[in-house]
Amino acid sequence: MRKKKQKKSRLPQIVGLTVLFILLFIGWSMLGPQPEIPKPISQAADDFKKNPKIENIIDLTGQQAKAVTDKVGDAAKSAGKALDGATLPDKAGKLADSAAKGADKLGKQVKQGGDSALVKVSTVWHVEETVTSLRSDPDWVSLQRIPDHTRKALLAIEDHDFYKHGALDYVGIARAAFANLKAGEVQQGGSTLTQQMVKNVFLSSEQTFTRKAEEAILATRVEQKYSKDEILEIYFNTTYFGAGAYGIRDAAKKYFGKEPAKLTLPESAMLAAMPYAPSALNPYENPAGCAKRVRLVLKEMLKYGYIGNTECEDALSRGVILKNGRTLLLE
Repeated sequence: MRKKKQKKSRLPQIVGLTVLFILLFIGWSMLGPQPEIPKPISQAADDFKKNPKIENIIDLTGQQAKAVTDKVGDAAKSAGKALDGATLPDKAGKLADSAAKGADKLGKQVKQGGDSALVKVSTVWHVEETVTSLRSDPDWVSLQRIPDHTRKALLAIEDHDFYKHGALDYVGIARAAFANLKAGEVQQGGSTLTQQMVKNVFLSSEQTFTRKAEEAILATRVEQKYSKDEILEIYFNTTYFGAGAYGIRDAAKKYFGKEPAKLTLPESAMLAAMPYAPSALNPYENPAGCAKRVRLVLKEMLKYGYIGNTECEDALSRGVILKNGRTLLLE
């Protein structure tokens, strides 16, 4: 008798095709033909370049579009009133009134979309001004004042090839997808540190293809303007570390009552663990969940050769002593 051939799972092919589609989408968004920017937006962006203040942006396109939809809404309302008083079925009047409400809603959405588009266009052209403004913060910490093991902890868990790839890491996206599938949970992200920094500083956290495309374009521009060390420094100073702490200085003081330069290896591993889920991994409210992530950070540091076995074991045995005197046990 012939043995029946076992059917192979098609899940890897499906995941692979999905990742390929995402990469093609991002690549086309960056390298494909770009639509011509409408004159009203170009004019508003030029005005913004001369006087870079958000309040000076005039959303011509949004206002014009909303004016059109307002007219449609008014016409629909008039039609609704007329039909309501006529001998036609009552549903006709209600339908027209519904159309009026829909038109009004559409007008508001178009207005918001116009605002968003102008801000994004201006953002691309004013990356340097934004970064310069951020660096003027008195709590800004230069990369030289951040311990080497703190930097390596972040790189190990978030983007260990940061100094090797460009703004986007296509191999990393595919690797993260399969690693997460294998683990049965999300352990790795496909975004580079540059993409994460761009999202934190310039964009919203919404998960849409459009926002990811904007993120990719901005990340590419940032990598053209700044060195890897500068980008890493911006990341450390703008990332949310939970418990109301933005930036590494605020986080070091809030969790450990010290300056970043004095952070130990276990403390650095804990801070590196936080950006993954700042609220959920709060060590004061979820010590077990936070400790699990810290252990993963230390194992990743060991895996990529940032620390040795002795350092890893010592950090695990010491745990993390928090500012309130509690110890986050890692063993």
